[in-house]
Amino acid sequence: MREILDDGHGKCCAAVTNHGETIACGFVGLTAGVSPNIGFLKNTALETNRGILVNEYLETSLPDVYAAGDCAELRRPAPGRRAIEAVWYTGRMMGETLAHTLTGQRTAYDPGIWFNSAKFFDIEYQVYGDIRPELPDDQATLYWEHPDGKKSIRLNYARQTGRILGFNLLGVRYRHEVCARWLQTGAHIEDVLQHLGLANFDPEFYPQHEQDLLENYNRQSGKNLLLKQKRGLSAVLRFLNRN
Repeated sequence: MREILDDGHGKCCAAVTNHGETIACGFVGLTAGVSPNIGFLKNTALETNRGILVNEYLETSLPDVYAAGDCAELRRPAPGRRAIEAVWYTGRMMGETLAHTLTGQRTAYDPGIWFNSAKFFDIEYQVYGDIRPELPDDQATLYWEHPDGKKSIRLNYARQTGRILGFNLLGVRYRHEVCARWLQTGAHIEDVLQHLGLANFDPEFYPQHEQDLLENYNRQSGKNLLLKQKRGLSAVLRFLNRN
């Protein structure tokens, strides 16, 4: 961003990009990202880069010294993953992995599918799997948005095979275990849509929007799929145990 324009009353009205494009807006958010605070380790025997360098067992360059969480930088991150992931969930998984190793069960760190959840002001968001800023040519997307603009659901899937690739949600909560199972098993988008109630994790009596998303898919595809599986903990447990 090159410039923020004032509306004449002390508030922003637009932002100008480095390419000269003017984008009207009501507010501008600036983020600096996260950088590991490891300055105190410089010029020591510990090998560092942006973070403290670790292998798949979270071992540093020094014997019996480990690193986990925001400060750890994987030497060989999993395909599609970053060397540093400053996310609470990955820090927790690293801690659990390291606990196994320190108690005699040497265990490699496996982050599994990418996922994250947080809040943007008062709107909760979740992401599971492969959701990119720009849709690749080999992917298709299915999108639904509530008329009030505070809820949305996006499902990305392989254009040729229909394999589910990612979930992105605003104002709607889905179960991590269910979404992860679909992603790990390569479930077809149509099977996911017909059983999407299994994933819904909103509180009881909240409005459900799986039918709306399914109807969007039917309009796009010309099909007449029906919602087969509604929410319910017992149904979720049967699904997880069966697969």
